[in-house]
Amino acid sequence: MAGVPNTVRRAGIYHFRRAIPIDLRQALRRIELTVSLRTAVPCEAGNRARHAYLASEALFTNVRLTPMLSDAELARLVQDFYSTVLDRENQLRLLGRLNIDDAQRQARADYWKEVSERSRGQLATNEFMSANMVAASAIKKHGLSGTLQDHEVAQIQQAMLRGGIDLADALRARYEGDFTFRPKDPLLTMELSRRSSTATLDVHSAESPNNSASPVSTSEKHSNVEGSSAKTRSVSAEPFETVAETFRQTQLRRKVWENQTALQARKTYALFAESVGNRPLEEYNRGDAVTFKNLLQDLPADYGKAVQYRQMAASEIVASTKDKDLTRLSPRTVQRHIAAMSTLWETAIEAGQIGTNIFAGFKFAATKKANEQREMWPENKLNALFATPVWAGCHSADRRSKSGNQIIKDEKFWLPLIAVFSGMRQEEICQLQLSDVRQEGGIWVFDVNSDSDRKVKTGESIRLVPIHSTLIKAGFLSYVEGQRATNQELVFSQLKRGGADQRLGHNFSKWFTRYRREVGLYRPEMNFHSFRHSATTFMQWSGILEQIIDKVTGHVRQGETARYTKNFKIEQLRDAVEGIQPKIELSHLIATGVGTDQQN
Repeated sequence: MAGVPNTVRRAGIYHFRRAIPIDLRQALRRIELTVSLRTAVPCEAGNRARHAYLASEALFTNVRLTPMLSDAELARLVQDFYSTVLDRENQLRLLGRLNIDDAQRQARADYWKEVSERSRGQLATNEFMSANMVAASAIKKHGLSGTLQDHEVAQIQQAMLRGGIDLADALRARYEGDFTFRPKDPLLTMELSRRSSTATLDVHSAESPNNSASPVSTSEKHSNVEGSSAKTRSVSAEPFETVAETFRQTQLRRKVWENQTALQARKTYALFAESVGNRPLEEYNRGDAVTFKNLLQDLPADYGKAVQYRQMAASEIVASTKDKDLTRLSPRTVQRHIAAMSTLWETAIEAGQIGTNIFAGFKFAATKKANEQREMWPENKLNALFATPVWAGCHSADRRSKSGNQIIKDEKFWLPLIAVFSGMRQEEICQLQLSDVRQEGGIWVFDVNSDSDRKVKTGESIRLVPIHSTLIKAGFLSYVEGQRATNQELVFSQLKRGGADQRLGHNFSKWFTRYRREVGLYRPEMNFHSFRHSATTFMQWSGILEQIIDKVTGHVRQGETARYTKNFKIEQLRDAVEGIQPKIELSHLIATGVGTDQQN
């Protein structure tokens, strides 16, 4: 630093460097600001760094004050709230549950007048928290939970207060006998106008020339088609980014996408708008899709993480690296980006907004088969792993990669062992509850299910997985009993949820990656999921039928025979799991568990 705050020297030149606040990183799509100060003189660098610091403060303030949600998106949230309440109120009227006398009617009209006036006062004084419950309900209903920044939540609260004023006035009008009330707030009138235009368009498009009183000429038909197209364009003329974000939120709300998929799609859509422009969907053509695909194929694999690319647009990154021998985005990643675009286009086609999917029919370089995408952990690597400090003896709970005399049997100890000797997925293991470790027909099993808030990948993932004798001999059942004794719910109660989809295995994954690096066993394609491939391979080596292996691992089996191989005896599943017999040295683990657990 050479005594100059917020700077770092590179090749003698000072660079300004400042971490971006956590709440703004998603909006700015980076974690720090860096810029060359173009001087090697400390005092001059100090002056320029101070100016850069003030500029960064102004940037952060502007981002916090700039709404991430468009007026159109807010309008839909408010209109949904407005219409839902009025519809429910009218249903109660029609069911006879709001039959009241004149005094009660007047009291309710006065009440809603008071609510309207109070809401105006709260809106004027920025008391947005008064709309907190309504806003929270809308956020949850529309799949926005966990995706908004604080100022965006305040934006929705403010919008709900605005809509609440019109809602209160509408309810007061009803108790005064007026059912023709029209809202005044632009957020409501905008959405009502849009819906009215869409309804008008639907009526026009439904009219057939055959229903006309007089014949229609070919030229008139052509003119009508052109006029209809013009109307369609006027209705669907929202720019790409607005349409894409609405679609993304819909996919979240309807549980079609998980948060991680939606976040990836956000990046895809931002890249597309950056590379070919932010225009209405119908204005794009196949050439734009090809341009985007070529851009993706030429992007360096680390374009989103490497410091040298943080100030550059995607096209600039491609131009500056075109002659360099770099690892580019994998065909699988490119295909994922194109799939996100194609899904959006297909939805727009279904809605009648466009006629052609410009992303359909692209060819991609052959990707690896599912069983080749990740390597298995071979026996020699498993031996090396289980001889590292976590299983052989570590220094302390905070220093697991340093050798010592402590063997701490927590999630870091058990998760890899369970994965190797069961073939279960990481999150399946992490979300196990103590009630899921039980006996079935006298055999200890893991009960993999979707009860409570547990998630499974497919219907086939719900299954019973017998607990391998090696785990029992190593003391797993004793560990479970210890958890029961402390009234825990989860088998691995130390795990905390994290990541976009709040998975229990999120932080463990990060730790396991660091640990493999620290002990010299890191390989990108040989990770935790690779244990699953190892378990499958070991069962195959023992001659276990593929159908039974699929049942144990929760794998979706294709083909006609899958219909007739759904049920196996628990003894068959136990024999399959016991077929996992890798030639690895675990005597140091089993010795610590002998005499504590016995297989029933």
